[in-house]
Amino acid sequence: MRANQMKRIERLEQSLKERSWFSTDCICFPENQPPLYGFDLEFLLLKRLKCPLHGERSILFNPIFVSQWVREKIPRFVQRQSEQYRKAWFATFPPNLWPGVEEEAEDGSMYLILKDGTRVLAECAPEYRKTGQK
Repeated sequence: MRANQMKRIERLEQSLKERSWFSTDCICFPENQPPLYGFDLEFLLLKRLKCPLHGERSILFNPIFVSQWVREKIPRFVQRQSEQYRKAWFATFPPNLWPGVEEEAEDGSMYLILKDGTRVLAECAPEYRKTGQK
């Protein structure tokens, strides 16, 4: 190939990369596939992680809160989603750490024990448990 043709191909590839919503660098969730979360901590992680290509990704999706019985099914759910969804999910929740094992403290706080042994506060205790009132 001539140098001129190579330059044209490189410019075309760059243009396609810039126009494509889900390039290889993108970790945004697809608009029609909102992420699930079960704890306040997970919601914060979903909202705060920035896409290296698009920057703020939190305006593009509305995460869905799920209860405990659904939390247990999230790993299977993620595996059945699109490749882009899985890429976005694993950027937020690396498989070498997540999912964590749930541990409830005496005051009702919920902790996650990650796969590397790290213990993180996932959710504070409800107010009525902290004060002893219902």
